[in-house]
Order: sequence, then C-alpha cells, then structure tokens
Amino acid sequence: MTDNKFKNILITGASTGIGRQLALDYGKVGAKLWLLARSEQNLRTLATEINASGGEAHILVCDATIEKDFLESLNTAQVESTGFDLVIANAGWGGKMSYPGEKNIEVLNRIIDLNLRAATQTLEFFARYMVEARKGHLVGVSSIAGFRGIPSGAAYSATKAGLISYLESLRFSVQPFGIHVTDIRPGWVRTHLTDQNNFPMPFLMDVDRASYKIRRALDRGRKRFTFPWQMAILVHLITAMPDFIYDWLGTKLYGKLVVLGRGAKSLKNNPG
Repeated sequence: MTDNKFKNILITGASTGIGRQLALDYGKVGAKLWLLARSEQNLRTLATEINASGGEAHILVCDATIEKDFLESLNTAQVESTGFDLVIANAGWGGKMSYPGEKNIEVLNRIIDLNLRAATQTLEFFARYMVEARKGHLVGVSSIAGFRGIPSGAAYSATKAGLISYLESLRFSVQPFGIHVTDIRPGWVRTHLTDQNNFPMPFLMDVDRASYKIRRALDRGRKRFTFPWQMAILVHLITAMPDFIYDWLGTKLYGKLVVLGRGAKSLKNNPG
C-alpha cells in the first residue's frame, strides 16, 4: 500500500497502540497529520518519527475527557488544517470494574467520557465541516466487545455498543452529502495495553498488521470492518447465539477470571 488518498488526517488516541501505528503508516505516504492524546512526550516522539519519514505532524496535547479543552483542540485542528479528508476517533480505554469495587463509578464515568462522549463529539464536530464541503471520511474505532456484554466489561461493552449504533445512524445522516462513515471493530491487537492482560486473547494480531488492514478497509470505503476474520466469524456466531447459551458460556468460561479480577484491563492502563 503505497498511495494515499487522504491528505489531511486527524487521529485521537494517537500516542499509543493502533492510533500511533496508523499515524506512522499514513506519515510514510506523505500525509499531514493532526495527532491528539494526553502524553506530550509520546506525541513529540511520534511527530519526530513522522516528520523524518516524509509526513507532517501537528500535535494536540489534550485530555479528551475534559470537554472544554477537548473541543478547543478540535477547533484548533480544524482551523490549522482548513479541513480534513479523514477523521479517526480512536481514543479509548478498557478500564477495570470489579465487584465489590470502590472505584467503579469513577472508572465508569471515565470510560463513558472517553469511549462514547469524546468519540461521538469528535465525529459530530467534523461532520459539520465535511457536510459543508461535501467530502470527507469519518471513522470510529469500536470493538468486538460491542456486540454482546462481556464479563467484567460492563462499561466498556456498553460504550462500544453505543458507538456502533451511533456510527450506523450517522452514516444515514451524512451519506446524502457524499460523506463516508466506517465502523472499525478490532479484535485483540498486540499493544502495550494488551501486553498487561493475563488471560487468553484468541487470534491476537500485531499492531502493524492491524494498521494495514484498517487502512485497506478505509481505502475500499468499507462501512463496517471486523477483524481478524476468524474473530469476525466467531462474533457473528456469538451474536446469533440464544441468550441462555451465552449466559452459560459466560459463566463457565469467564467466571473465575471475573471473581479473581483478571477479566479486564488493569486500572494502571492509561486512557488512549
């Protein structure tokens, strides 16, 4: 994949994981990138790599859960870029909710703020300008966890399910104006976050391979893209599974992990 039809790109959650790899790969084909995340050090390191590879990087240091600062950063990006061809709402956090848990409300609020509010606000903010220009591509990174509730991941599953529904509705709203909307639904991808997990992650994929697949899906104008393909098949089977069977599997396969507090990402993981 050597060509790039996207010249001006914004990526949230760009300092680590999938967001970082997408930024690096788009930079290699000469894109101008606006990169938003909390870690200034990580963003500056990433920008240096992108600029050295032939791209152009602009950094936006911002905590997406602080609404005022976040919207100001999005506006700065719009003004500086004069308009985006591609916007990827990628920032997200798995968090951990345990029972009983003293921090569950705190974790819940942060997951909702980052995974759902910030993601949908990103897409709504730039949808306005894309509709006016009658061109552009909006992308939300949801998850296979949005198809059904996963044990110990109530908030995460809920926010990803909400994002999936939002992206579907958004597509109908902006499609008449020539705007593309893509829902990216990753399975397990090897990042510094998943490296901390101590439970099985079937069909785990390296992040560079994930980036390639996402970029190819966007080039092809896919409306929805679940990967890897093995996980896509499995998820569709689970979605169609009768409730009583899924309840039984959830209890048997994940029950011990939930009780031990091992069934979700650690609180030490920083939001992307």
